Amino acid sequence: MVRKFFFLALLLLPGVVFMSSCKKEELSAKKEILSVIFEASKNPQLDRNYMGEINGTEILTEIAFGTDVTTLVPTIEISPRATLSPAAGNSTNFAGPVIYTVTAEDGTTKNFTISVNPAPAPYIGAWTGGPIDFGLGLMRVNLEIDAEGTLSMELVDILTSEKSIKSVKGSFPPLSRQDTEIKLDQTHHWGNNGWLEESTNRTIMYHVNHAQSIKFYYCESYPMNEWCLQLNLTKQ
Repeated sequence: MVRKFFFLALLLLPGVVFMSSCKKEELSAKKEILSVIFEASKNPQLDRNYMGEINGTEILTEIAFGTDVTTLVPTIEISPRATLSPAAGNSTNFAGPVIYTVTAEDGTTKNFTISVNPAPAPYIGAWTGGPIDFGLGLMRVNLEIDAEGTLSMELVDILTSEKSIKSVKGSFPPLSRQDTEIKLDQTHHWGNNGWLEESTNRTIMYHVNHAQSIKFYYCESYPMNEWCLQLNLTKQ
C-alpha cells in the first residue's frame, strides 16, 4: 500500500512542479498611478496639501495663486510591483506638463501627464466701492485688473459723475502675493478731459477678504511711505 502511494506521488510530482513554475512566471501587468499629492511638509511654498485629480492618463493639480511651481516635490503612489520614471520624491519643475512612465512587473509601460495649475489671481475682475471722501468730495471707486496685471482705477464723483484727477492706469507683475507691497508702473492719470501719459512708480497692495471682496491700497510712492488710499471693494 505504501509503495502504491509512493508511486502515485512520483507521478504527480512533475505536475506540481510544472504548476508551481507557471505560477512564478505570472508577472503583474498593472501599471497605474493611484494618487498624486503635493505635501506641504515636503514643499515649504505650499499652504496645505494638494491632491491631483486623475482623469485617465491626465492628472491635474490646482494650487494656490502665486505658488512657485518650479521646485515642487510630488508624492506618487503607483501599482504594486511597478516602477516609476522619473522617480517620485524629487524636486521637479512643473512650469509645464511633466510625463511620468509607469513600468509594470511584466515590462509593459504606460505614460501619465501630470500638470500643476495655479489658481487664477484673486484680484482679476471688475471691482467697485464707496462712497469714500478723501478730500475731493464723495467718490465711487471703479477698479479693473486683468490677468496680465493691467490696472485701471477710476474715482468718480457721485454728484457730477466726473472722474477725479486721482484716477490712474498702470501695470504690475501679475504673480504678486497679497499683503505685499507691489510696484505699480503708472502710465496714465486723468486730466481735465482725458487720460494723460505719465511715467511714475506707485505702490499697490491687496488683501482677499473672500472670493467677492478685497481690500485694496493705492499709495503715491514706492516703497509705501506717503499718502495711501484704502478701499474695501466688492466684485461686480
